[in-house]
Amino acid sequence: MSWELLQERANCLNYRFAEFEVNVARRELRRAGAIVHTEPQVFDLLVHLVQNRHRTVGKDELFDTIWQGRIVSEATLNSRISAARRALGDSGNDQNLIRTLHKRGFRFVGEVDEDNAAPAAVAAEQRASLQGALDEAAKVVPAGESPSIPDGPSIAALPLAATEHDPEQEHAADDFTAAAAPVAAPSDCASDAAGEYAPLHGGRAVGWALIEQEATPKPRRIARTPLFAVAAIGLVSLPVLAVSWLLSSSAPPAPHTSLALASAAADRLKTQVPSIAVLPFITRSDDAKQDYLADIADGITDSLISDLVRAMPGISVVSRGTAFTYKGRAVDARQIGRELGVRYLLKGSIVFEGERVRVNTELAETNEGNQLWAERFDTERKGILQVQDEIVARVSRAIGLKVVDIEARRSWRERPSSAELIDLIMRGKAVLNLPSSPATMMEARGLFEQALAVDPTSVDGLTGVATTLVFEFLNGYYETGNDERLRKAELLLDQAGTIEPTHLMTLKAKAALRRTQGKFDDAIAVAQTVIMENPGEPWAYKEIGLSNIYLGRPEQALDWFAKAARIGPRDPTRWTWLDGRGHALILLGRDEEAIHALTSALDANPKYLTSHAFLAATYALLDRPDEARAALATYQKRYPDTRISTFRRLSPVPFALTSSKYRQQHERISEGLRKAGMPE
Repeated sequence: MSWELLQERANCLNYRFAEFEVNVARRELRRAGAIVHTEPQVFDLLVHLVQNRHRTVGKDELFDTIWQGRIVSEATLNSRISAARRALGDSGNDQNLIRTLHKRGFRFVGEVDEDNAAPAAVAAEQRASLQGALDEAAKVVPAGESPSIPDGPSIAALPLAATEHDPEQEHAADDFTAAAAPVAAPSDCASDAAGEYAPLHGGRAVGWALIEQEATPKPRRIARTPLFAVAAIGLVSLPVLAVSWLLSSSAPPAPHTSLALASAAADRLKTQVPSIAVLPFITRSDDAKQDYLADIADGITDSLISDLVRAMPGISVVSRGTAFTYKGRAVDARQIGRELGVRYLLKGSIVFEGERVRVNTELAETNEGNQLWAERFDTERKGILQVQDEIVARVSRAIGLKVVDIEARRSWRERPSSAELIDLIMRGKAVLNLPSSPATMMEARGLFEQALAVDPTSVDGLTGVATTLVFEFLNGYYETGNDERLRKAELLLDQAGTIEPTHLMTLKAKAALRRTQGKFDDAIAVAQTVIMENPGEPWAYKEIGLSNIYLGRPEQALDWFAKAARIGPRDPTRWTWLDGRGHALILLGRDEEAIHALTSALDANPKYLTSHAFLAATYALLDRPDEARAALATYQKRYPDTRISTFRRLSPVPFALTSSKYRQQHERISEGLRKAGMPE
């Protein structure tokens, strides 16, 4: 008997330890008979550790087994280990069941009993499930018609596990894979009739999928199928007959029906998991001898792939190895979409013209090949290496915002009543990216709260709610209840940080929270952590700038605001650093520049009224009384009772928590407001 079949039979075992039972075939973890909710990756990790409990399992092995060699950070692995421990009532301190061995890996140390899953019960349940799936597939493909098969040579399948991509979070894909897995289980666990022709992947339930072919194939990443293999048509009859026997049907399902099932499943997956491929940038230059130009292009491509993984959690990013198989090939976006199963394609070129360099980037959707976004960067040839990071940061930020917006719109359009976690999170993030107002904060919080109702441990959901609460305080939307908002936000962020310590959205919200508390050095430290994780996050540079203002360092603040502006020149949140820039310039007595910054901030977000108050002060200081009174009147429509003595109460940071140097500098703003007509 082959090793593969032995491994598959191991996947039909039940494992029992302490109060727990793991049913691999059903993908269930139970405690004292009650089902314990676990995310698919967490379940797979737990099963792998249990199955290999007699040895230490290294991190590389877990990356290969659970993520199929895709690019993920150690923080992601640690968060899944923590989640597995929580599901088992274990902890990093106790390590009663899952033990960490420093610099070596992890080992399951519980006493385990194992037995075979009941084949007859599983088979009966799966026959009904499979028949239902085939009935649904028959509706998709009308009788007498055959589905089209992609003609691209590099792939002959639509894998459900999205094995080509590199997401740090693929919960939607994993959830669908988990749902599909039991469909394939009876051919392995219920009978030997299928023999060795229908194995499942040992580490992950791949479900219905066609054989995937890569330019440089790796055996551990081949998704095998019990029904259909385009590369081995001659073997189709045996697995089809085996499944036919399980269904007790008089005739085996037609091959096109099986293909329709796989295709329909892949379409459902694509609906849930947005994915993007970054093609190698091409170079155009008259100087073909300068190989370093191609190295620069490859470096930009590599950095973009890595940064997009960090900047777009939940969005699947194709790995470097797969993307670089297209280097030097002229391939249509629609063909790449078919071959890689991706929804978006990012490509670019570097043009060297004398001493000037132009970098062009373009985002396209692969269904019709339409261009969605384009950006151009010009610099001097001698400075290309210095601005490479800035180019990558700008592109990754812009792409992240664009994809979130498109996916949220798609969700509302195609699934308006969806209660799926990924839909709710994507919609919430899209609303957060809009110019801030009380209405947008309420809408975003409602979406994130719905997400938490689906999954109370969703880090995006926890952080999303916390972010709206912090924003409401920072922007002065409410005069009461702010202490409770910040208290609740801190609790939510602590919970999210326990689950995933380096989650970027959590760190961003925590930096802002620390600023509201007057802990400016802590706020700067957290924001710098964000920059280390994702240099393309202008929010972090802005946060450092604002904390510097309240520390009485407006000159340094301007430098940080400038960095934010370079990365996000058209960012929807740019009003925050434009307003901060105006604030700092007033403190420095550069009033004309302050007016330009503040009017730009209001162009980006007319609903942020504090900019009107700053404008009123600045106009008054420049002896422009009519404009000062008009700006103040706009502010007072919302805050009619505000006085100079209470103006700071509505500010993002309580005045008493700021530095003495800032309080001294702020007297200039108070003087301007006084001249504009604000009462004492």
